[in-house]
Amino acid sequence: LAMIRMAAENAHAEGKWIGICGELGADLELTEEFLRMGLDELSVSPAMVLPLRKKIRESK
Repeated sequence: LAMIRMAAENAHAEGKWIGICGELGADLELTEEFLRMGLDELSVSPAMVLPLRKKIRESK
């Protein structure tokens, strides 16, 4: 997670977006952490879109 945070900070410092895809992006236990890191995109399988949206809406 520290490496992902570092990548996000550096990407944003250069004006670039950063995202996570696959199973890691669909891990609902990490969603809030990814939001705090400032990730711009979470790419997930179609079956996970609605649960992920719900988790994001419920996040602070």
